[in-house]
Amino acid sequence: MEGGGVKRTRDEMEGEAVAPVEQAEAPARDQVTAATDAAARPVAVRHEVVAGASGRWTLDSSVKEVLLEDCGGLSDVRLHDFLMKHFGETFGCPSVSMSVFMDDPSVCVSDEAVLRRITKSSAYREYELYKTMGEGVERLNAREIFSLRQWEGAVAANEVEDINAYVRGKLNAALLSVRRNEETIRVGDAPSDEEIDGAYDSVFNARWSYVVRSDTYDKKWLGMGVVRVGEGEQPHLWSEEQADVPYDPKEPWEGDVVPGVSGKLVMATLKSQKGWPYMLFRADEIQKEKAESLTEYNAVCDAYIRRENLRVWHIVKKGLVEWLNGVKSVHPFIVIGAPGIGKSFATGSLLLYQMLHYKPEWLKVVAYFVDGKAYIFHREDRRVVYYEEQAVALRKVNEMISKGVKGYIIFDMGGSDPIIDHLPRSWGIVLITSPNVKNFHEFAKQRQCTTPIYMNCYEDAEFKAALVWERKSQLEKKQIKLKDVNLENIWKALDNRIYVVGPLPRYVLGDGECFRRRVIDVNAALSKILVEDVNRYARHLSNKAEWYVDDTTNKIVKLVRVRSDWPEESPNEPLYEPRNKAVSTYVRGRILRKAMENFAKLTISFSELVTTREWCAFKFESSGVLAFTVGSVVTEVVRHLKYLPREGETERSRTSVLARVGASGLLPTSVHQLCFRDKPVEIVTKCLYQPAEDNFPVVDGFFLVDAVGSGVSFPEGAAAPTQTIVLIQVTKARDHHTTTSKVEAFRKRMARSFTNWTEMESRLSYEIIYVQHAESTTLTGRQRCARSGVADDTVIEEFWSGIHQFLVKLEAPIAKLILQDIHNVATEEVTCGESNLRYDPEKATDDGGDAVGEEAQSDVAAPDANVTTVVDIDRVEDVTGIAREVRDANITTVALDNSE
Repeated sequence: MEGGGVKRTRDEMEGEAVAPVEQAEAPARDQVTAATDAAARPVAVRHEVVAGASGRWTLDSSVKEVLLEDCGGLSDVRLHDFLMKHFGETFGCPSVSMSVFMDDPSVCVSDEAVLRRITKSSAYREYELYKTMGEGVERLNAREIFSLRQWEGAVAANEVEDINAYVRGKLNAALLSVRRNEETIRVGDAPSDEEIDGAYDSVFNARWSYVVRSDTYDKKWLGMGVVRVGEGEQPHLWSEEQADVPYDPKEPWEGDVVPGVSGKLVMATLKSQKGWPYMLFRADEIQKEKAESLTEYNAVCDAYIRRENLRVWHIVKKGLVEWLNGVKSVHPFIVIGAPGIGKSFATGSLLLYQMLHYKPEWLKVVAYFVDGKAYIFHREDRRVVYYEEQAVALRKVNEMISKGVKGYIIFDMGGSDPIIDHLPRSWGIVLITSPNVKNFHEFAKQRQCTTPIYMNCYEDAEFKAALVWERKSQLEKKQIKLKDVNLENIWKALDNRIYVVGPLPRYVLGDGECFRRRVIDVNAALSKILVEDVNRYARHLSNKAEWYVDDTTNKIVKLVRVRSDWPEESPNEPLYEPRNKAVSTYVRGRILRKAMENFAKLTISFSELVTTREWCAFKFESSGVLAFTVGSVVTEVVRHLKYLPREGETERSRTSVLARVGASGLLPTSVHQLCFRDKPVEIVTKCLYQPAEDNFPVVDGFFLVDAVGSGVSFPEGAAAPTQTIVLIQVTKARDHHTTTSKVEAFRKRMARSFTNWTEMESRLSYEIIYVQHAESTTLTGRQRCARSGVADDTVIEEFWSGIHQFLVKLEAPIAKLILQDIHNVATEEVTCGESNLRYDPEKATDDGGDAVGEEAQSDVAAPDANVTTVVDIDRVEDVTGIAREVRDANITTVALDNSE
């Protein structure tokens, strides 16, 4: 987790949105045209050669002074004087000013040979430079850029890319001179270095522990326990394959089986007695202060190592091996993840530890840059040298490079750090940063071999593991008593926090005040965006290629690493890319509700929302559920339904309830967005229930019908069922088996969501329809329910075996009917349930039992529950369809174009 105790929440310059590292093309050199076109040609210079900057510049120096520094005496020269001085004759030219001559040289000199001689001369090139600089001054002044300070701001905002390359080079050189002068003044009297006693051994000998999941641990500890690794022993951690598995909201991760570890490994911890560079080795000082965290545990010495952190090391280590073996030259990495997920503390600490233990002896030094300071770890004599100023440390690094020393740099970026552009190319580099592309754009542009590594947020199991570790540690230190431990209650509080602000440990594991401030920030961001154009935020949450950088995005968006849609680009190993998703269910619900109120007024082309490939996938997924609200589609679906028989049955043994013509509820007339925080309601017919969460167990939607299918059997002595619940699961997979734990979660969720579920559950007939795309590999038969080791495995298996399974593929006839209905639809009633907490984050409090800080307050009230919105499609011009739920953001808006 990020930081520890009081210092857990050190602010970074938080990235506003994620963007892939762009591999920009190197700028081309300006080309010199023919002599007769001399007046129009740009100055012929190499971009690598930049005029030296005067040491007298300050941020208040004018751009005119800088650009015209070397052009003194050229402003009032006449052509005759220029020719006599440099050629000794006038060649019969008129006595015009040099500026008039340069506008069109061929007017003044008709002889092409003479003209070529003049314009090719070095003296003439000085005037070309003067003209270019003068035009640059005029262009910058027209943009109200008059000083180097204003130029620096324009560069940071990427507003000067169209300025002449030589002008940019001249001004940037002056700006660099200013910064170097300031750095010289600042560090002139500072001590150059300071050795930190015991820091090297503290990191090198850091102690490992595991947090594992196993049936041997009871619910009091959330089914988890802590296992210590022997002192001096190296841990058994996740394999590359295990660490590489991307986040899947439909398959909640609960740990991995790792050889040598008893139980499923959920998280590892790495404890250094003196702390870590991220906390500036201030463990002794910080541990004396009260910990401002949810559990009041001070984690300043503990790095919480997740699969995502180890994945970074696997990738970096592979680069080290290739560098060592001479397969590839060293190249940089950039670790990118949402602010507040533990990139700096956990990933940086793990990389440092692993590099100090790296076997090849040629890696002599590891330099760690953080918070404007630096630590250099010398492996041979096992010492750490601290540098108050990073510039001093960088000079020491360059000095070692000149002596042939090999090393690696870990650079934790707290925002935009200009010094990264001066890091050496002959050492390995790992930058750790938020997704704000401005932080590293120039670095990646100049070093085109830079590899991005994207990190996912915490998963629920990892949060639980953190709670278990902290409570176990407090027990060992006798800070709490065993009887006071009730992790189920504290998990409820933590789960509430995640619901509102997302899976960010900086905020959800912080104290009540930290969480309260974050809730205020999130709601302020929502209030801002919900009054603006939904089109902008539809793109913002759906399209990885277009991102907005402002003060709202990092509050409503999280980064998710997903497998690339283009596996052919990386046939030998999986390729991943970043996507933005709504940071929390609360945020997604707020955006959804506002979008549903406004979408009838909007016209948005599908190309603005998602890429063509993403649109095709979305159309299949959204229509797969909502197709059951279209009468003609349901009729066609019945014709194509295929029964998946149990052992001893045939495909003709059962007929779906959908074949019962005229049955009440056969065709849902409304859609209810089912949210985890909704107040329980009565489940009724004629309503399609569609979960708002990505990880709703087992199904993607369901509805109730007042009838049963033919061939339905029931236990002897039991009353015949009169209603059927039709479950819908959309899948592209060849198989979609489930587990007893997921089915149990489904039943519990239904009981929580519906007031009448408990008394009617046993009286229902159950059908599940697997909806597949036409090009998907057909399911291979009845889908199994594997045992998860839960207490009611046998009962749940019996429940699953009683569900009748059917398959339908979205073949051409069905797809055609869906498109026809979308084209002709006029109005639709959509019921959007909201939080049963309303979500009143301002009134939420932690339940008793385990001692946790009072839950944060907020000044924002959530939308009213069960709001019904009538959408009038006739008011929208030039729209031929409705995309009812934008994938990843659940935004309902107009999305289909005539060409589709």
